[in-house]
Amino acid sequence: MNRRDALTCGLGALALAVVPRPGAAGLGTAPAGQGGVAQAPRVPKRYLRTVVDEALLRRHLAPADAWHPYPQAGDRAAWSQVPADVAEALIARADAWLGTEWPQLPASLFLEFAENGKRTHYEQRYFERRSRLAGLVLAECVQGRGRYLHAIADGVWHVCEETFWGLPAHSGMQKSGVGLPDAAEPVIDLFAAETGVTLAYVHYLLGAQLATLSPRLSARIAAEVKRRILDPGWQRDDFKWMGLTVANNQRKEPLNNWTSWIASSWLEANLLLEPDPERRIAATLKICGCLDRFLEDYSDDGACEEGPGYWTVSAGPYLDSLMALEGALGGGAALADDPFVRRMGHYVLDVHVAGDWFVNYGDAHAKVRHSPPLLHRFGRATGDGELAAFGAFRAPARGIVLSDQGRLARDVADVLEVARMRATKGRDALQRAAWYPALGLMTTRTQAGSAQGFFLAVQTASNARSHGHHDSGSFIVFHDGLPVFVDPGVEAYTAQTFGRDRYTIWTMQSGFHNLPLVGGGMQRGRDARDRAGRVRVDDDGKETGMTMDLATAYGPEAGIEAWERRVALDRGAGAVTLRETFRLSRAAPVTLVFMTPRRPDAALAGIVALPVAGGRTVRLQFDARALGASVEPLPLADAGLKHEWGATLYRVKLASTQPLSAGDLAVTIAI
Repeated sequence: MNRRDALTCGLGALALAVVPRPGAAGLGTAPAGQGGVAQAPRVPKRYLRTVVDEALLRRHLAPADAWHPYPQAGDRAAWSQVPADVAEALIARADAWLGTEWPQLPASLFLEFAENGKRTHYEQRYFERRSRLAGLVLAECVQGRGRYLHAIADGVWHVCEETFWGLPAHSGMQKSGVGLPDAAEPVIDLFAAETGVTLAYVHYLLGAQLATLSPRLSARIAAEVKRRILDPGWQRDDFKWMGLTVANNQRKEPLNNWTSWIASSWLEANLLLEPDPERRIAATLKICGCLDRFLEDYSDDGACEEGPGYWTVSAGPYLDSLMALEGALGGGAALADDPFVRRMGHYVLDVHVAGDWFVNYGDAHAKVRHSPPLLHRFGRATGDGELAAFGAFRAPARGIVLSDQGRLARDVADVLEVARMRATKGRDALQRAAWYPALGLMTTRTQAGSAQGFFLAVQTASNARSHGHHDSGSFIVFHDGLPVFVDPGVEAYTAQTFGRDRYTIWTMQSGFHNLPLVGGGMQRGRDARDRAGRVRVDDDGKETGMTMDLATAYGPEAGIEAWERRVALDRGAGAVTLRETFRLSRAAPVTLVFMTPRRPDAALAGIVALPVAGGRTVRLQFDARALGASVEPLPLADAGLKHEWGATLYRVKLASTQPLSAGDLAVTIAI
């Protein structure tokens, strides 16, 4: 499927590449509420450089000293509109930091990544610095009494004194390679850019107040942001995340969330602090070009191929960029009302299972807490009332969850969004069914608007995608909003996570997803062709399902001539059904794998029982003459996995009772 030419589906609707089952009543054409789902028209991507050109910027772009994205701290009338309980929480958090030592970032801690691949020790202190600085700035903005200025000055000075604003894990961007940073070569990774825009907003929000302590504070901020972000961003084209370096007219690899995230930070820092008006315009055009490369590689159906957790730092900063440009252009261009951008936002609704649970795949986590004000702001900007209402629904009592990584640009927007969000009636997102053909993702539940009953998601994305695992054709099942069969997710990042041994990590392998083992062999992911093929989705109202050929995800060495997998939610039977029909070039043992956080009981032939909520039991039912069940406990050590699944995951294996050269295996998941 060509990225530019592929037709895309409507969000929340089963559309292209959907075929009716025999007897299905007009899938794709039936009116809403009559079992089928209306087909949506194609929505093309709108690239920024088709709207934003040099002439537009020269006519409309506000000068740096005239662009006011948010009220500055001296605008007491504006900041007094922040709800009192939010202001009180910000002040209480900042008060706890006063008089305490700032985290130190010694060289020995930086070197841990080079020496043993560990990232977390340095990153914890690094992000604590930035979270504290951002929190102190917000508290000063809402209180306005100068109580936090000296602490803010300390934070600014600490950060400006850091040799490298990025993470040790990204120090390999330097020509000198991984290790201690080279002060002579500033490189722009995710968090160098984030630090740059954070300091740009400190300068913008509190520049006048910090000048009462010393004019050198704002001058230092401007100089460091210019040296570390604005200059290398302008002067270099070879950062991979830019998407600008080509070889034989082809980029080496698709872009991911790095591009939108860094570009949004660079854009706002450029608009706030670039001293040269000509370069400010030219850099804005260059950044728009980078964002166009990001959009070009974004899934043609609007889905975030890196998963719902990454949506916040993928589609989210893309919207941030559009909103910054709209504001700086003073109404000279409407960018966020693009229908494709609306789809990028609406995706979050379609992958919501219930509560904090979302459809995870690849490196995405299953439990996600998006910023509610971001959801609301995205919905408001794109005209998606459902998304805005979901943000209001997901908001906690105070309406805001502040970043623990010090994303001041995002936190300011969130704080100022709370009052608007509270005026919106909240509504949960429990979509009946959705189909994303470019990503190969289908979601469906028993009944729209309810978490009760079964929820099924199946994905057939490429095994070579960004942050991908070898998991094409895998599925997840929830019942009454709680997990039954799951995708394990990812452990804490280390050097191995993104190194040559990535797929030796068990969570990345198809053998630990809900997929077959063929002769003990697993899927591969050498290039984009390694994915399930001939994917079809059908929906007749009573049943929604996906059929695919898994052979193309395993490669020829697996000896699979054909492997048709069908996974479906049968609403009439109240069950999820799985059927595997296959033909092999040689007889081999076949095993169906099911990953679950529920403690399985395989005592009865043909049944694996899994306890769920309310004293009920979900049963995995199969033909005991063809398959035998075994259970393998997988004790979890990783804190993130334990947070989601508890102390243990279980691998249920339904193994063929003899080697098979062909088969037709049926499994039912039911109460």
